[in-house]
Formats: sequence, C-alpha cells, structure tokens
Amino acid sequence: MMQSLFVTIGLLHLIALASPGPDFALILRTSLHRPTAIGAAIGIALAILLHATFSLTGISLLIAKHPWLFNLVRLTGALYLGWLGWGALKAAWQGSATLRLQAGNEHGGLAQGIRRGLATNLLNPKALLFFVGLLAAMITPQVSGLTRSLLVIELFLLSLAWFGLLAWSLSTPRAQRLLDRVQRPLNLVTGLLFGAVSLSILVELAREASAYL
Repeated sequence: MMQSLFVTIGLLHLIALASPGPDFALILRTSLHRPTAIGAAIGIALAILLHATFSLTGISLLIAKHPWLFNLVRLTGALYLGWLGWGALKAAWQGSATLRLQAGNEHGGLAQGIRRGLATNLLNPKALLFFVGLLAAMITPQVSGLTRSLLVIELFLLSLAWFGLLAWSLSTPRAQRLLDRVQRPLNLVTGLLFGAVSLSILVELAREASAYL
C-alpha cells in the first residue's frame, strides 16, 4: 500500500517536473552561469519542499480557502513572473556576447540563484494548487506522520535531481555552444512563457473581480 503510494506520487511529480513551465524557463535562463543555474535548481527544490510541507500540514489549503489571501499570493506571483518575463524579453534584444559579459553581475552566483528559484516556484499559485490537489487526493488521514515526512523528502529529492541534472547539462561547454547560437530566440521563448503565465493569472484575477462588481 505504502510502496504504491510512493511510486504513484513520484511518477505524477516527475511528469509535472518534465512539463515546460516557469521553473524550466528559469533554469534555461540562468544556464549561462553554472553556479546560478545550480542555485536555481536548489531553490526550486526547496520551494517544492515547502509546498509539500504546507500542503500536508494544511497551511496551503488554509490559504486556498481564504480568497483575499490566495489572491494576494496570486497577484504577487503574477507580478514576479511578469518581471522575469520582461527581463528575458529585454535580453532577447542583446547579443550573446553581451549576455556573457553581464552573466556574472546579472545572475549573481549560487545564492542569487537559490533566491530566484525559491521565489519563482513558491510564488507560482499553480504550483500551490498542484500540491494541494495531488496530496489531498492521494494522502488519507490514515497515512502516518513518518510516511508523510518521507513523501516530502521524496518530492524534494526528485525535484533536486531533475532540475540539478537539467542545470548541469545546460551549462556544459557543448550545450553552451549550442545555446549561444540560439540565445535570442531562447530568451524570447522564456520571456513569452513567463509573460503568458503572468498574464493568465492576472486575467483570472480580473474576471473574478468583475464578477463581484
């Protein structure tokens, strides 16, 4: 019973990790500077650890059930993702040489990567809802505290392994040579992806607000 629970949640989480989204876009965006990319992977994994912990302790459900609090999280997340998208779109107009020159200052190293990864995932309301839905549907009250803790660790380790491998692979010299040739379109795509997620959240908030008027 418990083994099947670990396998099922692990597989569903891996499918979600492999799906393109803001987390993948951030790793791609920071891959010019390996320490920053690795830091972003660690930050994303830490955010997923927090999401899973909050969901299992009921904090995320409490946020989701209070519209004003949930809307505040959604608005903050939308603005942050929009800011990341604007930065990527601006970079799409610059040459790869300019980007490499600015990489150290702009990306800021391991600590800056961790902060950006943590904020990108933690402020994404879709991530919050995913973990609330996944863990609420799969974990019954009969599941012990030890099993819940092990599930949180499983989600963290899977996330760290996936994004860490992605960050390392995209920051190799061979990958960098390839990325150098497509840097502008990649920045354009990641900027549009961040922008699309941000815009979709803002549109949802506007529709909900208009329904109350």
